[in-house]
Amino acid sequence: MIKKPTSAGVLHAQRHRLQFNAPVFCSPQGVVYLTRFDDCLRLLSDPSFVRTAPGSHLPFMGDEQRPGVLEIMISQWMVFMDPPDHSRVRKAFAAAFSPRAIKLLEGVVREQVRRLLNQWPADGRLEAVNDFAFLLPVQVISVMLGVPLADVPRIHIWAMGLTNALDSAEPQALIDGEEVACELTDYFRLLIARRHELPRDCLINSLAASVGENLTEDEYLYGCLFLLWAGHETTKNWLASGILLLAQHPQQLARLKAQPELLNDALEEMLRVESPLQKLSRWSTENVTFSGFKVPAGTQVTAMIGAANRDPAIFINPDSFDISRSKSSHIAFGTGIHHCLGIWLARLEARIAFEELLPRLQQLEVVEYRWRDISAFRSLEWLHIKVQLSC
Repeated sequence: MIKKPTSAGVLHAQRHRLQFNAPVFCSPQGVVYLTRFDDCLRLLSDPSFVRTAPGSHLPFMGDEQRPGVLEIMISQWMVFMDPPDHSRVRKAFAAAFSPRAIKLLEGVVREQVRRLLNQWPADGRLEAVNDFAFLLPVQVISVMLGVPLADVPRIHIWAMGLTNALDSAEPQALIDGEEVACELTDYFRLLIARRHELPRDCLINSLAASVGENLTEDEYLYGCLFLLWAGHETTKNWLASGILLLAQHPQQLARLKAQPELLNDALEEMLRVESPLQKLSRWSTENVTFSGFKVPAGTQVTAMIGAANRDPAIFINPDSFDISRSKSSHIAFGTGIHHCLGIWLARLEARIAFEELLPRLQQLEVVEYRWRDISAFRSLEWLHIKVQLSC
């Protein structure tokens, strides 16, 4: 029996009611939420909104005198930095993720996809999240970094623990997240210490040259760790939800198989309909107004990306999955100076995954699935499918 997400329809209805009746609202905790596309685009594009509040302290397993490893790690991630540090650190990592650099990885990605598809069980039953959607991007980013593929099972456990800690911030999740942060830090310290044993052109080796010039030791260490985590999380969610959407819309699947030239539009539509990242926050540095709602300086403001990408003022029939929808300006990858660094890598992986899968796909049926109960990510916990592939 198919297990449907218990609140998906209710969630979409609530989004549209908010966009119409209360497009901007303030939570009891004082966080202001934006649901309209134009407001979210403005928040994420305007450099006057900063990523962290001045003098803020992230409450992750420590105190202001003795922050925990999880907090130290996050403070060194470029995604939580503002200029000029953000510009400096991002520049050090950006070259490896440029369109030209990513294009050189096409052969590596295609080889990984084909290998994974060839391992699909003969009886056609597969758990698509952990046995495909996770494995492809984590293996690719591991190859890029120089992380041994034999360590992927451990990385999977660490990644889930880290995601749960960052998303829920619940006491037990933070305790587990602190343990994961310690283990990951130790793991990468050892890799870096032994980098002469890794491939010469891997990122761990190439980024080492920036230490002391553009990167501190901690920015290098935790930046590599961030790439491993962020380098698979979004793509995993994109691939898994994309497979689910095609299974749920057999007419769209048949059309895509008959018209493969629609693939790029179909991939963007998957991102819009089931945005892997559902929200992003900034802090106001001055008094501002969104849709008539006054927001004081020093307020945390959150763009609800999942709602924005289904805004009926921007997208016709926003809750429908239409692979022929003209290319939309969705914000699934964010925008502004913090737009996703790995956008070209994610698009390459998704394109090749479906380029290889669709011609071989003779049957696709959903057996059972469950969405993870988290708020920042639109993530399937599992997706059991029945498929028939041609040779």
